[in-house]
Amino acid sequence: MYKYPNIDKLLSRRAFLLSIGKGALFSSIFLRLAYLQLYKSDQYKVLAEKNRISLRLIPPLRGDIIDRNNKILALNKNSYNILVEGVKNINSFENIIEQISRIIYINEAEKEKIYDTFLNRKKSDLPIFIKKNLKWNELASLNVNLINLPNVFIEQGIKREYPFNELAAHVVGYMATPKKSDIKENPILKMLDTNIGRSGIEESFEKELRGFPGTRHLEVNASGREIREISKEESVRGINVKLTIDIKLQKYVNSLLKDLNGSIVVIDVNNGDLLAIESSPNFDPNLFTKSISQKEWDKLIKNPMSPLVNKSISGEYSPGSTFKLIVLYSALINKVIEPNGTINCASKVKYGDRNFYCWCHKKKTGCFATRTHTRKVGPELAIAQSCDSFFYELAKRVGIENIVETARNFGLGSKSGINLKGEKDGLVPNKSWKRKHLKQSWKIGETMITGVGQGFLTATPMQLAVMTAIFANDGKKIFPSIFKDLNRPGGVENEIFTRQTINQKKFFSLIKSGMFSAVNKPFGTAFKSKINNPIFAGKTGTVQVRNITEKEREIGIIANKDLPLKRRDHALFVGFAPYNNPKIALSVVIEHGGSGSKVAAPIAKKIFRKILS
Repeated sequence: MYKYPNIDKLLSRRAFLLSIGKGALFSSIFLRLAYLQLYKSDQYKVLAEKNRISLRLIPPLRGDIIDRNNKILALNKNSYNILVEGVKNINSFENIIEQISRIIYINEAEKEKIYDTFLNRKKSDLPIFIKKNLKWNELASLNVNLINLPNVFIEQGIKREYPFNELAAHVVGYMATPKKSDIKENPILKMLDTNIGRSGIEESFEKELRGFPGTRHLEVNASGREIREISKEESVRGINVKLTIDIKLQKYVNSLLKDLNGSIVVIDVNNGDLLAIESSPNFDPNLFTKSISQKEWDKLIKNPMSPLVNKSISGEYSPGSTFKLIVLYSALINKVIEPNGTINCASKVKYGDRNFYCWCHKKKTGCFATRTHTRKVGPELAIAQSCDSFFYELAKRVGIENIVETARNFGLGSKSGINLKGEKDGLVPNKSWKRKHLKQSWKIGETMITGVGQGFLTATPMQLAVMTAIFANDGKKIFPSIFKDLNRPGGVENEIFTRQTINQKKFFSLIKSGMFSAVNKPFGTAFKSKINNPIFAGKTGTVQVRNITEKEREIGIIANKDLPLKRRDHALFVGFAPYNNPKIALSVVIEHGGSGSKVAAPIAKKIFRKILS
């Protein structure tokens, strides 16, 4: 056999070189480990800790909203949500979403929104909500497949529920996704991925209702599965908010407005408690809890009757003849007319080149020929029969500035102060207002038309109810309240609302007597709504929303029912009961409802009977 020369020497040399190489390799590894141990240990400890420890927030239970009799109007229900956590790159994340969407339905628009959330998140370790409020069949399907879905977990959450559905929806409000401005103000909203109050009490008392989140520190494995709970800090429940409204009364009021567009406000004249606030049409706030569809949203916002608008505080209407109460009071305190004074009632009043017609104008006869009074009309009869001619002349004598001052003393022209967002001021116009906004001077004719509650003048149904309550209690000015108290642990006293008194308390009995006659005397405009229990007083209003030409007056005014809906009169009524010991005041406004006497007053009658009989 052939033998290689110097083979032993060759092998010895290779072994030596190999041992040198091994030594160098292990030396470098040792030095690297020493470097990491000595100089980088803190950094890698944090990285390892982040891979091992997960911080999850515990959403707080939101406070309940309850009525004056402790009926729950808004409460919390358990729900289940699916989340993804611990995924660093978009490709892996998209793959997980596709896997989930093969188990439960997620449409393309929802997927795009989820991907945007992933790409725009500021912290990569925050969990991302994929779908909330899982249905039971979805929950069951996911649980079966969860073992094959790394970094996916199901979390128990909370959803808002409104057991009375559309009843008092504008008062209670609804919840929706926070806006960017909300998150900027409170970044924790993004971490919780929670909804916030968007209207009504839910919005006005958001901070009180929300509570404070808790935390859980969890040890998780590489797939994001929980191994054990390291620490836990419980969340703090939000505060319950107790309202003044009576949901049973609200239900009844709601039934009276069925298929009508308008508002009813019922107020306690003694303390300002709002017993019912109904705006019609309304909506079901539960639609927003279950993530409202685009179709459902479009149906709400494109509805010409504006179901999302709380007309009780945001609807601004000409008050019509209900404003005559203000004009008469202003005339009396400014000594423009005496309690036993009279003004001539004609079928029309001419000023300049314009005719101002009385509501009961006939072609050849005046009001006096169609009613029971003669040409001379006093204050009480003018209220009872709503004589326009009387108030055209009276307003001209009083002057717009005096009328405006009186109106503002009764709460018109400014927000009532109710704890609901979206309340409007209404408008009590005067000379300076017109000069500022229209760049025009004020005309006497505008004072006259203001005297019958039309023209630029507007008021909300809430303001009209407050105005009526002030008349009912002889000038004690009240401020309406929607909540009784905030039920914090241990309880707190009910807020005491300031009661002011209008400076001059005279003449209220005269005006109230006119309101009594309007309902309880055969010649009154609301006589057909008279009841004996309770005896109530009030003032009708029929607001013209179109211009009636001289030609139409000559040939005959078109009946309200023959006009297109949007050109029909608004129907109004304000009143209080019982007459001798007032407890309740209200306003009824029916958009394009027609006559205040025929439409609004009968509704008021039913409410007074329901509450007090």
